[in-house]
This record gives sequence, C-alpha cells and structure tokens, in this order.
Amino acid sequence: MDKRAIIEQVYYGLPRPVEGYLPPTSWAYNADLPKHEFNPGKAKQILDEAGWKPGPDGIRAKGGVKLAFTNSTTAGNKLREQAQALLQQDWRAVGVDMQIQNMPAAVIWGEFYVKSKFDTLMVGIQASIGDDPDCLNRIHSKYIAAETGSGRNVSQYKNPEVDKLLEDGVREVDRAKRKALYQKLQAVIRADLAYLPIFSYVRIEGVKQGMLNYKPNSNVIHNTWNMHEWGWRA
Repeated sequence: MDKRAIIEQVYYGLPRPVEGYLPPTSWAYNADLPKHEFNPGKAKQILDEAGWKPGPDGIRAKGGVKLAFTNSTTAGNKLREQAQALLQQDWRAVGVDMQIQNMPAAVIWGEFYVKSKFDTLMVGIQASIGDDPDCLNRIHSKYIAAETGSGRNVSQYKNPEVDKLLEDGVREVDRAKRKALYQKLQAVIRADLAYLPIFSYVRIEGVKQGMLNYKPNSNVIHNTWNMHEWGWRA
C-alpha cells in the first residue's frame, strides 16, 4: 500500500460511528467493526515498540528519519482547518510532526488530488452511490488514476482480496449474499485503514407542522427527493 492516505469527512447527514465507509442506515452496514479508540498512551507504546524514539525536540525518529508527514485540504475551509489543528496537536503529543500544507480548491483538486501527490489529504467523501454499497470506483486497484488514467482511488490502495470482494459484490444479484460480501469488505478495509474517518456532518432539517409524507433519506443530497408524495394537512 502506498504511503498516501485519505483522512475523510463523510457526508451522510446523520451522526454515525466512524469505523467503516458505509453509514449505519445502509442495509449492508457492518455494525460489528472494531471501534476506533483515542488512546495516546497506547499510541506511544506502539511507536516505542516499532523503534521510533523521541528526539531532543520531542519528534520521533528511526534510522535518521523523522516521523513526519504533511496534511492538505482546501484553504479557507474553517471547519477542516480546525480539524487539522486538533489533529496536528494530537499527533505532536505522541511525537509525530504533522505539517499543514493547504491550497486553493482549484489547485488541490487538480493534479495534486488526481495524481496522488499528497502525503495525507482531508477530504469530504461519500463512497457509496445512493443506497448501493458498491465503492468499486474509489477502492479497486484498477481505478488508481495515477497509474491507469481514470478512477477515484487516489490513495492508491491495493488489496487483491478487496478487489475480488468488490467484483463479486457488483455481480451478485441476491441481496442477502451481497450483504455478506460487503460486510466482509468493510472488515478488511477497517483492518487496512484504507480511510481514516474523522467526523461526519450532521444536517438538521425543520419541517412545518401539518406537512405530510416528508421522509428523511441519508442516501440523497436534497430533501425534496420524494416531493411528489408531499401533502398538507389543513
């Protein structure tokens, strides 16, 4: 797996645990994924055991190489910049130097993104398409744009088991069998940390009393998806 990584914000409109790539409202969601844990002490222990020792400046190093990386996102996006500042603080606390390298949207979402020129990237993402749990275009190794010229797998993630599960998932027509495939897929992706979810946006909507058949739907962008069913109680 390439060193590049995606730090994701997930646009689902509903709060959710940030363990996998699917929202808990999905019919294929795996609720048994290991929970992410904020444990700086354990992080330090893992780094110590791996041979990354703190230097005089507090930054860990191994073999003359400092444990450092850059993180990039859209310049001027205050919410993301605040999240970056917190992440930078948390990494520094365990001896890792995270440098922030933000750019205007026109720059960062050009070749820098498509050709995977980043160390790590904070990006808003919805991996699935509507209600379908397929994320082949974002995770399958044949969709690495820097290698093949097309696709959204900008983290250059490669795992033959994941490729097969994705391919089997889009071929399977039995929903129960598809669900089993995607639940296994989520477990593998969670173990590999192909994405590192940080937070999800929460969309709060108000509906005037008397409106009929308004139905929240986390798989759509607009709340007017079923407007043809709306009515009004006088």
